[in-house]
Amino acid sequence: MTYLAWRTLRYRKLAFIATFIAVFFGVALIVACGGLMETGIRLAVPPQRLAAADVVVSGKQTYGVPKKDPQDTKNIKSVPLAERYWIDPGLVSKIQGVPGVERAVAESSFAATVVRNGAPVIVGTQSLGHGWESAQLGPYKLDGQPPAQAGQVVLDRAVAKLARVKVGDRVDVVVGGVASSYEVTGIAAPPGEVSQSALFFSGDDERRLNPHTGTSDAIGVLAKPGTDVAALRDRIERTLADRKLVVLAGDDRGAAEFPEAVGGQAQLIPLSGVFAGMTVFVAIFVVASTLGLSVQQRQKEIALLRSIGATPRQIRTMVRREALVVAVGAAILGCAPGVFLGPLLYHIVSDAGVISPVVEFHQGFVPYLAAPAIGIFAAMVAAYVAGRRPSKIRPTAGIAEAAVQRKWVSWPRVVFSILFFAAGFALILVTAIVMQGAVASATAGPAVMCWAISIALISPGLTRLLAGVLSLPVRAFFGLAGYLGTVNVRTRAVRVASAVTPIMLAVALAVANFYLQTTQNEAAERYYSDNLRADLVLSSTTGGFPAETVEALRSAPGVEDASAYVTSAGWINKPYDGSHVESPWPLQGVSGASAASITGVRTSAGNLGDLRGDTVALPEVAGKNVGVGVGDQITLRLGDRSAVDLRVVALYPAKKGFETILLPADLLAAHSTTGLSRQILVTATPGTSRDALTASLREKVAGHPGTMIEGRDAITTFAERTKTQAWVNYLLVALVAGYTMISVANTLIVATAGRRRELGMQRLIGATRKQALQMLSVEAGMVAIIGVVLGTIASVATLLPFSIVVLGRPVPSGPIWIYLAVVAGAAVLSFAATVLPGRRVMLTRPAEAAVAVE
Repeated sequence: MTYLAWRTLRYRKLAFIATFIAVFFGVALIVACGGLMETGIRLAVPPQRLAAADVVVSGKQTYGVPKKDPQDTKNIKSVPLAERYWIDPGLVSKIQGVPGVERAVAESSFAATVVRNGAPVIVGTQSLGHGWESAQLGPYKLDGQPPAQAGQVVLDRAVAKLARVKVGDRVDVVVGGVASSYEVTGIAAPPGEVSQSALFFSGDDERRLNPHTGTSDAIGVLAKPGTDVAALRDRIERTLADRKLVVLAGDDRGAAEFPEAVGGQAQLIPLSGVFAGMTVFVAIFVVASTLGLSVQQRQKEIALLRSIGATPRQIRTMVRREALVVAVGAAILGCAPGVFLGPLLYHIVSDAGVISPVVEFHQGFVPYLAAPAIGIFAAMVAAYVAGRRPSKIRPTAGIAEAAVQRKWVSWPRVVFSILFFAAGFALILVTAIVMQGAVASATAGPAVMCWAISIALISPGLTRLLAGVLSLPVRAFFGLAGYLGTVNVRTRAVRVASAVTPIMLAVALAVANFYLQTTQNEAAERYYSDNLRADLVLSSTTGGFPAETVEALRSAPGVEDASAYVTSAGWINKPYDGSHVESPWPLQGVSGASAASITGVRTSAGNLGDLRGDTVALPEVAGKNVGVGVGDQITLRLGDRSAVDLRVVALYPAKKGFETILLPADLLAAHSTTGLSRQILVTATPGTSRDALTASLREKVAGHPGTMIEGRDAITTFAERTKTQAWVNYLLVALVAGYTMISVANTLIVATAGRRRELGMQRLIGATRKQALQMLSVEAGMVAIIGVVLGTIASVATLLPFSIVVLGRPVPSGPIWIYLAVVAGAAVLSFAATVLPGRRVMLTRPAEAAVAVE
């Protein structure tokens, strides 16, 4: 059988090239996904400002949330913190006493931005101020003198160049929302490439300017010469023995500089896992469709082998070996584009904000081992499915069925189709009844997979049924070509289904995932932002606004009200709330005096005007979860891990799944990374135009460089979580849908090329080339329509309950052009992959084509 397999590959090149392409692209995508997942698991963040520190001690940027019992320390779910967790600088003396430590230095940072001509000067992602003592952790090379007293600053080389200043010049620096003039005493050169602007102040200025004075971001440890760093790290860890601290070495040290990288890990791993799962799922279908069509076209050959003594096992072995030979070569070569596709996807994902760009991309040997194995496995599964029936059928029946295969029903197909249908229906019920808010997508996504599998298993029957429905209008409109096309599709429904299935799959995945995302975006925007009234939004690019800015804006002409606005995330610790284990409660901070007017929230109990000091306003569901009402006390764990005792002053109704806890803005800002409110919401008095309000506000904030005045679309809330990932999801779905479309082209090209003899016979009995091409066009149109209809059914069955849950209506959100674009893509590809190979077949003389070997 191995000899026959090789001979088959030699004389049926087109069919096996199609299988090769399917495996090749599938392996490339899986390698890329593996690189993304490995990057998320490793989370290697090379240090920049702390490059000279051998070991770095930092706060743990995750919080262990008890899954059920708050006293159960074993059953814990680790969730990334929304803000930086600061540590006690007093630990320096404790670390200093550890054997092997040469010196321990506390590192602190705060928002500080150089301003030139009223515009912020920032190199990289942000601009931070530090105490000069921490510069030795770089180490920075100084040109000039260190800042010895208040009013002096050292700039890093990139900032000084961009600001066009040199040693001895004076420069404006915004800290805490206030601009002050500083003397530049030196320019520091970093040890390598850095992604943040650095400004160094004297110790007195650092303590005065830092809103979190008395705390440290991290402690850098310089080891004595000859000290084993790994052993030193272990000794420091044992000495501190604090679960809230992490002791980092190697590429992990950068996590102390960029705590946001830890939060990205929780997004990148599931994102890459879902994408890889979709790719494997599609790969099996793609290869099965292509290989199945190839085996169907050889049914007469297989029947003849059976008639001369070949056993069913030998036939299955031959099909498996053919697939194995093709799959092994394709899997090995498919690793090559994965080398480039992986970093490309990572850069796209990091640019979208899913993970910090400072995280180093890793694509080790594991993806290059796993991806080919998965590709070969997909081919073997496809070969088993494709070769099962032809190997069992009787030789005489196989020869009779070779021309037109009609039988396709088998009990495994029916049973599994029913099982997947039931699974899809169950997931829809869970989505509609149990799931709430954005988490509804967790069940809606798998539901479309189940629907697609169920439809694919019985696609020959559905293809024949829909072809019958389309027969009358097609015949009426296209005449003879329509008659021949509909007859061909109905009688060749089993083979046509090989092309219909990937179209159905591509349409179902693309439409469902695109509209799931757009619907979720609208829901997030509506329920997180619509409760905030703002005609204009002021955003600071220099760290934030001082508290008095809100009061100043309230007195501006045309301003009805103004409120500081801060976002974060946290947990209700006491009474214990087990409803937000997987993700924290979204927190929104607003100014208490303006809370009632700026939010538009209608309370069911209490008064938002009392939202001052240590108080909180809860959604009704949160109050019900923990059994508290107005006047009761709760303990809220904020984004920086701090626990604060708060008095409940109001309860208000909110859309399930999109609830937000309201706090005073100054309280929430004090526990944020910057320590300031970075946005201010402003409402206009009746009759005030937007242009007039903008001019009035611009005059009031003239002394606050780096202030942007925008529309309410600039409100940053937890809806941004969906926005930052939205177009990444679009891209990933587009890649999978594109891969599926490759299968459509493969299948249709192989199917059309395999009909050379049939088309030659038609031309011998009088059909013209134009008539034959018209017939093929009709068939291509019917294949596209049937695939689109089935894919739409699978996607709509998923989208309707999801939209009802998150939007309260059955119609999902999103532009109609998305659906039209998917349909147009399927139609164009179907016609191109049918008509173009058909034209090529027509170049052969009819007499030669009629006697060609099938």
